[in-house]
Amino acid sequence: MSKLAFAVLGSIVAISAFAQDGAVKMTRDELLSFLPGTKVTHVSQAGSERHWTNEPDGSLYANSNNKTYGSATGSQTAGQAGKWKVSDEGKYCIDIDWKKVSEKWCFHVLKGEGDIYYLHRVAEKNKIIFAK
Repeated sequence: MSKLAFAVLGSIVAISAFAQDGAVKMTRDELLSFLPGTKVTHVSQAGSERHWTNEPDGSLYANSNNKTYGSATGSQTAGQAGKWKVSDEGKYCIDIDWKKVSEKWCFHVLKGEGDIYYLHRVAEKNKIIFAK
């Protein structure tokens, strides 16, 4: 292989490890070490703010302000048990069966500067907050 081919291949590998704005994709081992016990705040694509703790056994109990559905009694809040895991591909996965909809997703976690994290790509709408 020529030096140019190695340089191009090296650039592709470097690009896959680093996202825009200097955020870095966390590895599976980093996530397995970091995520247990973290408190999570996340806003869904529909605008509902949710909170849960990644329990060491893979369980969680999520609370939501439920902006999407609300309820007939006027109460917006909802809570539901669920599960979290880190996939073999190094993605953070959530599985919550809310009363009206199932939420199942897996995304890479990107760590930005300071304690700023994103799911899948660097964008304001993809921010997720982890706190110990």
